[in-house]
Amino acid sequence: MMKHYFLFLAAGLFLVGTAQAQVTYSVGPRVGLNVSSVRFPTTNRDAPASRPGLEAGLTGTAQFGHFALQPSLLFSQKGYRHLGYLLNFDLVTPYEEDVRLHYLTLPLNLAFTLGRDGQGLQVFAGPYASLLLGGSYSQRMRGLDGEATGQVKAASREPDTDNRYVQRFDGGLQAGLGYRLKGLQLQASYSLGLRSLGVPYRPYRPSGGSLYEEALPYYNQAFQVALSYLFAAKS
Repeated sequence: MMKHYFLFLAAGLFLVGTAQAQVTYSVGPRVGLNVSSVRFPTTNRDAPASRPGLEAGLTGTAQFGHFALQPSLLFSQKGYRHLGYLLNFDLVTPYEEDVRLHYLTLPLNLAFTLGRDGQGLQVFAGPYASLLLGGSYSQRMRGLDGEATGQVKAASREPDTDNRYVQRFDGGLQAGLGYRLKGLQLQASYSLGLRSLGVPYRPYRPSGGSLYEEALPYYNQAFQVALSYLFAAKS
């Protein structure tokens, strides 16, 4: 995934360097809303519910004619809500779970705009790479008082059962539509994770042993709406 990301970056820089039109640059703050969830492609379990989160940081534009490179550096809150069941002897207990994941995300989009100066309607797509900063979870049994809480941490395999663990790096693709009016830019997009968040885990074994089970694959997915203000372009 990272290899494809850097190939896309190199291709974009090549386009900028060879474009005949004058290149203009602008940068500014960005704030938005994530509505995120996860997908489990290999199981028949019910789809998790989405949860809202903040996305904020800096975004930039390198405009060359109708095309533009749009890199950003963002703090992004993702996660999901899920209804599951625990089997305790012959008793099945439903539970509700809320998982929050905090990422530092670097998206890089290639955009096409109707206006040669970057104004007006735009369509964009590109890869993103994310680094997990941390997270938290809460779990509540239906019909019982209280809830269990804990931290979500990064690991390549589960070292213990006191916390939740996911992969440190995430990456995927995103695409969407936007509109720019002078310095204001409004964008709506959908992002699809291509790297599983699951880590191998060590189940409880009364007889001992440390054999790890294969991780259940699951992937981030989110809808984003963001508003940016890009300061006066410079060439």
